[in-house]
Amino acid sequence: MSLKAKRKVVSSIPPMDGGTYMGVCVAVVDLGQQYKQFEKQKQGKYAEECMFIFEIPDERVEVDGEDKPRWLSSRRFTVSLHERAALFQMLTAWRGKALTDAELDPAGDGFDLMQMAGVPAMLSVTVVEKDDGSKYNRIEAVTGFPKGLPAPQPESEILVFDADEPDMEVFGKLPEWVQDIIRKSTQFADNAPEEKVDIPPEEPETPPASKGACPI
Repeated sequence: MSLKAKRKVVSSIPPMDGGTYMGVCVAVVDLGQQYKQFEKQKQGKYAEECMFIFEIPDERVEVDGEDKPRWLSSRRFTVSLHERAALFQMLTAWRGKALTDAELDPAGDGFDLMQMAGVPAMLSVTVVEKDDGSKYNRIEAVTGFPKGLPAPQPESEILVFDADEPDMEVFGKLPEWVQDIIRKSTQFADNAPEEKVDIPPEEPETPPASKGACPI
């Protein structure tokens, strides 16, 4: 057997033009407790973070030879409903109404972010250029969908991931770079849930002479 290591081909999908797009939230992702350190601070802290992934049905990309709607992710939000928090401001603009007193009550159940899965939105998208010259899209604002306009219907499966009670089947359907963020959370570091792997039926038993040896 020939053992050759090769670099994987990385598909480069060019960014969309900047503008306003119709989208629908196809994933609400609990990223878990993530370590954050801000500029001019010697010591960081852990904070709960989340992310939303939107599908844009009218923008198509080719993935592994298949025509699929483009996905764009939101920024990573600290899970906070303080009036100055970015998540609070985004939810207010997206829902088009203020959160109720019960949802804002620190002693109450709070606002369930998972209910935003499947909700349409208008996305303000820009093109950002990195230092290396590559470009990518960034969602600058998420606002409510105009009344009277037909809302886009999701083509992709709606995904909801909870880092405290991880469903590894859902985890496996998230983009790899999102999985990598989640693996850095305290929940995964503490619990380290096993990822589901499909094992072929009637797998032959390892010969005694090779037990404990490198499988390569």
